[in-house]
Amino acid sequence: MLFLSRATCLQSNNNSLILLFLIFVVLTNMVKKLLLAVVLSAVVSSPALAINAKYRAQLERSGCNEQTDMDGSCDIHKSKAENQKSAELNGFLRDSVRGQNVDAAYNALEGYGFKNTKPLTWVKGMQTVALKISSADVVTSATVVH
Repeated sequence: MLFLSRATCLQSNNNSLILLFLIFVVLTNMVKKLLLAVVLSAVVSSPALAINAKYRAQLERSGCNEQTDMDGSCDIHKSKAENQKSAELNGFLRDSVRGQNVDAAYNALEGYGFKNTKPLTWVKGMQTVALKISSADVVTSATVVH
């Protein structure tokens, strides 16, 4: 009988150890998850300091933002007025020249004040527009050349 009670006691201790080990594993995983959540929230909530003061000043002076500077539709080295004028020209090219047949595109450029100085090149003051034309006589590209 003593032997049975000792075996029962040993089994009980083993069960307790297994239970303690499982509790330890669960708590360790919870601590890892909690630590990960704290670190991620700290990273996400920290202020974004991606641009320096000089770049910020250039953006403000030019009227650009980071997106328009990256996609090339705005030049941070120009003034706000120059960029607005360029934006108007790009809008005109998009709406009245690109995708049009050659005759309609040429008429639109002449109506906007451009002069054809050499093949596929149109000039108005300091602005120069270069055209690309498909084999079907349709303007596929009209870009401002700086």
